[in-house]
Amino acid sequence: MCRNPPISSSWAFRYGRPVQNVYAACTRFTTNGSSSAYYNVHRFYDFQTLIPGNEALSIPATYDNGEKYLSTVPWSSDWRAVSWYRPSSKPGNSDMQYISSAVSIGQNPSPSKDYSSYLSLKATKLPNGTQLAAELDYTEHNVKYASIRVMARVHGASGAVAGIFTYYNDTTESDVELRTRDPLTQVHLSNQPTTDPSTTEAIPGATFTRPLEDYRKWNVYRLDWIHGRSAWYINGIESASTEVNVPETPSSIILNMWSNGGDFSRSMQPGDEAWFEVQWIELLYNTTAMASEGQEGDICSVEFAPGTPVPLTSANVQRSTRNKASVLISCVFLVAF
Repeated sequence: MCRNPPISSSWAFRYGRPVQNVYAACTRFTTNGSSSAYYNVHRFYDFQTLIPGNEALSIPATYDNGEKYLSTVPWSSDWRAVSWYRPSSKPGNSDMQYISSAVSIGQNPSPSKDYSSYLSLKATKLPNGTQLAAELDYTEHNVKYASIRVMARVHGASGAVAGIFTYYNDTTESDVELRTRDPLTQVHLSNQPTTDPSTTEAIPGATFTRPLEDYRKWNVYRLDWIHGRSAWYINGIESASTEVNVPETPSSIILNMWSNGGDFSRSMQPGDEAWFEVQWIELLYNTTAMASEGQEGDICSVEFAPGTPVPLTSANVQRSTRNKASVLISCVFLVAF
């Protein structure tokens, strides 16, 4: 599978099967924007057709065993749906029980040519008051600098938070967060900590609330973490960037859906449910164990289509996207590790 990858590698996981990227000559991968950078590892996880369209049509909308798909597809060795208990950190907040069965593969009740399935993370407040949450951890815990892209939507009861983030500890963390208690047009972007622990005052430049069309619709959320800078993009457009509280410690990549009754999430009511649903995840990253300069081979861009790195020297790219390629080449060399 994809553990212990070579110094440079690209894998795509489509329809539940790994496929070595056709551009085997790619040795580094580039991104665009103000946080453009080089990365040694590329991964693409496609959850859109794990349940074939004809099978999805035969599965009731109340289907509860989507987790069986999660445990049998090959890419599951790269991700871990966790089970753990998190006690309340403040009086009045709720304890949370993360359960692996809250991460599953859902099915589109009206399968289209675009997708018949998706990854689902669910938060539930049981009638007895127990708060259930979902978390999916990437198994590489030594990531230092990354570009994380997730096509996702969020819906359900008020009081839940969907998160896409890098994490070392509670004060070394970079987040994309969507709260179901917010207006449908808001997303929260932050580097922790966002408040001064000695004064509880907000730290300027550590957190942003930004607009989007509707978090219930499918949007592409991108978090870039490079040396000295964090940047966030929504549907390809930069929404915020900062040099405040940028992590510098090797970290994990995590997706979760949670509620703890605190000031940030607020409370779900008994019987409430909320969902964080994902069509695909694309990761570019380096680790502390990897050299990042002086490699021979093609530099490939990931900005032409999700999950499809394309050599910048490709004649096809030059013919079909001549103007875009020239802009990208001038941009991606701004930052190198």
